[in-house]
Formats: sequence, C-alpha cells, structure tokens
Amino acid sequence: MKTYREFEIWKNVSDEQWTDWKWQISHCISTLGELSEIVSLSPQEYEGVEKATKALKMRISPHIALMMANGDKEDTLRCQFVPSINEVKTADIDILYKDVNDDDGYSPVKGLVHRYPSKVLVFPSNFCGCYCRYCFRRKLKRDVEDVLKTSDYEAILAYLREHPQINEVIFSGGDPLVVGNEVFRYVLQELSNISSVKIVRFHTRMIITIPYRIDDDFIELLNEFKKRFAIYVVIHIDTIREFSLEARNAVGKLVDSGIMCFASCPLLHGINDSEETLKTLWNGLVENRVKPYYLFQSDPVQGLGHFLVPLSRGLEITRNLYDNISGLAMPLYCFNVPEGGGHVLITYPYIKQIGEHTFELTNFEGKVTTYQELTWNEE
Repeated sequence: MKTYREFEIWKNVSDEQWTDWKWQISHCISTLGELSEIVSLSPQEYEGVEKATKALKMRISPHIALMMANGDKEDTLRCQFVPSINEVKTADIDILYKDVNDDDGYSPVKGLVHRYPSKVLVFPSNFCGCYCRYCFRRKLKRDVEDVLKTSDYEAILAYLREHPQINEVIFSGGDPLVVGNEVFRYVLQELSNISSVKIVRFHTRMIITIPYRIDDDFIELLNEFKKRFAIYVVIHIDTIREFSLEARNAVGKLVDSGIMCFASCPLLHGINDSEETLKTLWNGLVENRVKPYYLFQSDPVQGLGHFLVPLSRGLEITRNLYDNISGLAMPLYCFNVPEGGGHVLITYPYIKQIGEHTFELTNFEGKVTTYQELTWNEE
C-alpha cells in the first residue's frame, strides 16, 4: 500500500496538510499531467481525459487519487472519476435529456429549488470535492467555481419566511460541504429564527471524496443546532470500495454525536449493477450505522448513456435482494422522472388486484397467495 509521500507530486506535503480538507479541495487533480503522475492510464483513459473534459472538467481529490493509485486497472473508482470517451459518444443521443430535474424551472430565487410542497433544496455551491463522471447535473457551470453570497442567502431566507408550509431544508448541490463552517453557522442561525423549519439535511459526497471535511468544528456546529432542528446527513456512496477507513471514521464522528446518517446511490452499469455489489455495500453501511435510503434508477442524461442500466434489470436486482438482506439495508428504489417530474417509487408487483376485493400476494420466494379482503357493513 503506497503512501502519498511516495509520489513526486506530494512528496513535500505534511500530514497536517494532507488531512486538511481545505488543502485537499485546493489541490484536486484537474489535468492529464497530474493524473498520469499518480495512476498508469490506458490509451482509452488518455483519450477520455483529453476529450470528455470539454463538457465536464475533471476534478479528483488527492484522497481519491491515492485510493486509485492503490487499486488496479479494473477499479470502479476509475470508472467513477476518470473521464471516459463514452461521455462524448453518448452526448447527442436524442432520447437522452440535457436536464432531468428542470431545477431552473423550480427556482424562484438563486440557489433554491422548490419542487415539492414542504421541502426545498439549497445549493450553497456549484462545485464538488470530486466530479463524478455520471453527474446528472452536468449543466451546472463549473468553469468558474462559485458559492452563494450573503445577499443570496438573504433572498432564500425571505422566501422561506413567506412560505411557512416548508418545514425541511436540504443542502445539496454541487456539494454543500465545500463551503466553510462559518457559512453554515450563519445560515443555520438564521434558519433557527424561522419557526416553520424543523428539519435540515446535508446531502454530500465529501465524506467519501474528502472525509477530512468532517472535522471537530463541523461536529461542534451540528451539535450546536441539533436541539433546534432534526439534522440528518445523506451520504452519496456507490460501492463499498469507496468506504475508506477515513470515511468510516467521519461517519463514526457524526453518529457518535447523535447525527443520523443515510446513504443514496444511482444504479450504474459496470460499477454497482449486481446483486452482490449492492448487498455488500448496503450491509456494510448498516454495520457502520448508516441507513441505505435511496437507490436511483440511472438518469437518462446526455453523456451518460454508458452508465445506464435497463429498468428491467434494476427491478430484477431489487427483487432478488428483497428479503435476502436485512430490511434495514434495503433502500427505496426510485426513478427521477425527466423534465422535472420528480421522484417516483419503482416496486416489484408484490400485490396484484385480481378482483374487486381479491388480491394475489407474491413473497420473496415466488410463492403466490390469494388474499380475500373483508368488507364489513355494521348495521
């Protein structure tokens, strides 16, 4: 197992720098030259970095780059973070969409998306600790990395005050945790004065890509406000391979402080589209006190065609896993409906109505039972 100092690019980096999340963000790998110093690239990967980064630039944290350096050429981390020429080849397929969410159509003020009645998304930034090559928000302008200003937050807070039906604020993005603790201290303090807001969520990949982000100050910040809000952290993790010791330690800090952690992932061809891969991931998460929350059907976005998994295969995978793992480890399987349609649950037909009050029930072994519904008219 190589240490980071064995690489020329990092030979003068101190332990203090390496474990500083701000240093990690400011020293992400973004060029072909830098990446080739760390991992041995195939001709196809060279071509991908050269051509696919015109649409979505490359950004790989030192933490993830070191993990890739200690992996092999079939490492799923490379599929997730090294640009592929297939992004170019699938960029203009007509049946794929430029934007599945239509975030702009549901954004009344900058940085806020109000798609569902009682919750909103807030995007503190337009960039992440790493750029996943299957990102469905590829349309975000990342050539200039930007964060919300105080005036933007003031407009968001005003909107929340004007809409008391909103009880949940979800920080998403771009990864929200690329923003400093001082910003969240200000925003959470302001949110605490809006009585209708009861729940705060952080949806982040940083626990995986730069786990050092979960520092003592962040834990102290959450502890400061968890008496005012129900606070949850939702981790984006696709395979158990990503769950490094540092990531597990970050999760441990959160849950030991009383912050409940959930996890979500998209279903991705060649990365996690097998029963064994997902079973290992979800069991591993539960063992580390993280509840698998969402499995998303692959998003039909232009440039991502090579990641798409047939819906029928997704149903097969979830059907095969249901009742073969703990109920705690089984997430909801969802489809992100294109053109801003929102989430819909995807379920195997365990129950089928065959008469006015008669149903067929199919258990996980395929056994079919007929159920007659009782109708009761009290006189």
